[in-house]
Amino acid sequence: MTKTDEVLDELKMASVAFMNSFFPFEYEDTTYRLVDYYVAFPWIKCEVCYNYPIQYVSVVRSSDGQDLHLCDECIDLITKRRVSEWFKKFRAKNETVTSNRRYIDGIDSILTAHKRRPFAIQMPEKDLDELQKTLEQLCNGFEPSRKQQQLAECYMELSGFI
Repeated sequence: MTKTDEVLDELKMASVAFMNSFFPFEYEDTTYRLVDYYVAFPWIKCEVCYNYPIQYVSVVRSSDGQDLHLCDECIDLITKRRVSEWFKKFRAKNETVTSNRRYIDGIDSILTAHKRRPFAIQMPEKDLDELQKTLEQLCNGFEPSRKQQQLAECYMELSGFI
């Protein structure tokens, strides 16, 4: 399993934990709980406001097993929480991690190899620290700076990861 796969698994577990921590709520005299959030394809209609098309869908399940598929506005309105904002941040982080897979896996491989055989690649301590900081930043869903990309690419090329 690659470092990127590990990070994406952690993100998925955080999403599940968020939904599990979400307390049941009332809507039209029925108790619901948040059970899923997904990108719809093809797009669907919100089952509360009937807005169409909706791409991002929250699924809530009633105590008797009935599901409602809701748009971002409706999930926020009926839960009185910013659920959609949390999921937007989650989606953005997930997309950023996925788009930077090459850097995450490349830097992780370089750092792992350096720990095993520190003299396989001559690397100044400053560069090693910068690569570790870059990897942490990438795993937290932030884009690398151009300077960080260049440093990573340099060592990835030297190490044969490109």
